[in-house]
Amino acid sequence: MRHSLLILLLYCGGVLARDPFRPVAGSVCEASVEALTGWRLQGIIGREAHFHAWLLTPQGESVTARTGKPFPFAPWQLADMTRRSLTLAVANSCNAQQAVFYLKGRSHDKDSYSAAATKLPAAGLRR
Repeated sequence: MRHSLLILLLYCGGVLARDPFRPVAGSVCEASVEALTGWRLQGIIGREAHFHAWLLTPQGESVTARTGKPFPFAPWQLADMTRRSLTLAVANSCNAQQAVFYLKGRSHDKDSYSAAATKLPAAGLRR
């Protein structure tokens, strides 16, 4: 009796065993995806958790990215967005692909400070 029970367990266990060379379902990684070379970040507006960004593709097409919305070019997904940068990543990438875009320059780069630097005549004592 014990011998037949052991054989039955071995037989049933073999049916439930998985192939060690086949990836586990749901853990298949995304093969290398085409990098976003030539893309440019045009601008970002909004507030924390409600940003809108515009990217320009190498073909001159404008693409909008919004916080909380899917990115239109799958499998790329919006990973992070701040006032000055945007990060896109491939979720199940085998080699952790991501692309980070920064706005060029600094805040107030185009502001003119010439008026502040103008020396005004010294105020004399009034008589």
